[in-house]
Amino acid sequence: MGKTKGFILNRKQYQNIRRMDHCQMTLWAESVYKSGFKDGQEATPGLTSQEIRDALQPVKGIGAKRMDSIIEALSLALEERGKAGEMA
Repeated sequence: MGKTKGFILNRKQYQNIRRMDHCQMTLWAESVYKSGFKDGQEATPGLTSQEIRDALQPVKGIGAKRMDSIIEALSLALEERGKAGEMA
């Protein structure tokens, strides 16, 4: 069996997990979930405005002005989501 990268549960951690009560286990599971979610977000790059522009360019009926307004709306939505993430 090959070595796996990332999270490895050693014997001491395993013993500590076995002794946890319900509240402690909930907090531990939540921290593992958040850590994995964060790693997943960092591993998935977002699209740049130029990549969005290139994807929309061949679509019939979308001109330069419409494309600019779409990219501006997406940029504003991403800014708002970033602000909401900072508040949480």
